[in-house]
Amino acid sequence: MASPAALGAVLARQAETLRALADVTVQQREALQNGRLELLQDLFRDLQNLGFSAEALENQRAKMAAELAGQLACEPKVSAICERLRGDDAASLKETASALELAVRKLQSEMQILAGLVDENQRLGGMMIAEWRRLQGMYPSRPGVDFRG
Repeated sequence: MASPAALGAVLARQAETLRALADVTVQQREALQNGRLELLQDLFRDLQNLGFSAEALENQRAKMAAELAGQLACEPKVSAICERLRGDDAASLKETASALELAVRKLQSEMQILAGLVDENQRLGGMMIAEWRRLQGMYPSRPGVDFRG
């Protein structure tokens, strides 16, 4: 049976998972900036595993919120559930939901920064390829001269 405490525990685990996702995103950004591609591969695996955990927790949260909302005859939203609760249960659930919301915003911010860096690296890579092709066309292979390596 769903309870405010159980829902709060799931929200807290979601917040913890999203903070871990944000930390991995920061590590990805640092690895990308430093050209540590082997570390990036490991971080992508970590990100994928955390993403699966976040998805499972979201499903658990939705199910538990729906069950609790059914008991309280309200919508399955934290705000609606808190309106039906009294005292410490409502305050605790609101506090945990606020922590989750903060974790979501932090993750969104870190993802936006990483996306900008990836776009920048993609443009730089495209420019380097274009320049390499231009140089290769400018200096066709001649005996004794090879700009390709």
